[in-house]
This record gives sequence, structure tokens and C-alpha cells, in this order.
Amino acid sequence: MLKEATDLLNTKNDKVVIFADWAKGHIERGHKEPGKGSIFADFDLSLVAGALAGVDVEGEGGVYTVKVPGVGYNLVLPMEEAARLPDARKVKVSKEEREEVIVTGIQTTAPLEKFRTDELSVVVRPTTDLQYVPDDVKEQVADAVEAGQAYSILSAWPGRGDVPPASQWGENWAVIIPRK
Repeated sequence: MLKEATDLLNTKNDKVVIFADWAKGHIERGHKEPGKGSIFADFDLSLVAGALAGVDVEGEGGVYTVKVPGVGYNLVLPMEEAARLPDARKVKVSKEEREEVIVTGIQTTAPLEKFRTDELSVVVRPTTDLQYVPDDVKEQVADAVEAGQAYSILSAWPGRGDVPPASQWGENWAVIIPRK
């Protein structure tokens, strides 16, 4: 069970991963209900923590996609795929990045279940400066930061890991809004 404060996770290759409250909040706000992006089946941030336990995090980090049975629904698709969905209709939706980003959404009569996925993608990047580490874990991770062994979770979502940041989507990607 994750705390309501910063969590420290360990990867398969013993890197320290910082899971800060701001990242938990970002994941929760954007991945709980259709219309903002891919969503978790049962919202449980410990799935994110568990996914990293089996990953070797190295270098500049990246997007790590792991299998987690029944994790959620992949509701961000390439536009050409989204446009082929039953009764596809374009709308504008809002996504949270560093600021609000307006992107294309596709409403469809396809049921939510059509988008079920076992893939969980987690964005992990190096933490190289203690000024960006939450105060409640600074002392615990100072040595790992100094040694280049500390990373932070920036985001996580059910679904494919090759989705670019929303501000780069243009007309190439869409948020899927399935029938309820």
C-alpha cells in the first residue's frame, strides 16, 4: 500500500525511484474516468509501484511498459485507428500536461470493454538535483541522487508506451470516449 506522502521504490537493478505526491495526483486526475485519456480498471497506484519492481531502469530512463493483467483501458489511439471506430465523431477534450492542453477526442459507440489492456506504461526519469526531491525523503535519497542512482516517476497510464506528450499530438493521436 502506498503512503499519502512520497514513496521510495526499488527497481530490479536496485535504483531508487521517487514516487512523489504530485505525480500520484497527476496520475489520479488524468486516468480515472473516460474523456481525459487511458483509465485504470480499479484505480490503485500500488500497481505502478509493483510494475517497477521488475524493471531495470538505466541511463535517461524512459517509458517502461509492463504486463499487468486487467490494469485498465487504452483510450489514446493513433488518429487513423480512432477514426475507424464505430460512429466516430471528433470533439475537443482537455488533458493535463504541465498546463491544460486541448486535444482531439473521438466519441464512439464502441463499448469501454473493447479497449481493455494488460499493458501499464510508466514514465521514469533521472533525478539529479536534490532541489527537486520532496522534503520528506531528501535525506533518504541524497546519496542515491549524488551517485546517479535516483529516478522519479513522472506519469503512468494503462496502455501503449509510444504515445507522445499531449502537446505533440496535433491530429495524429486522439482520446477515445467510448459508450458507457
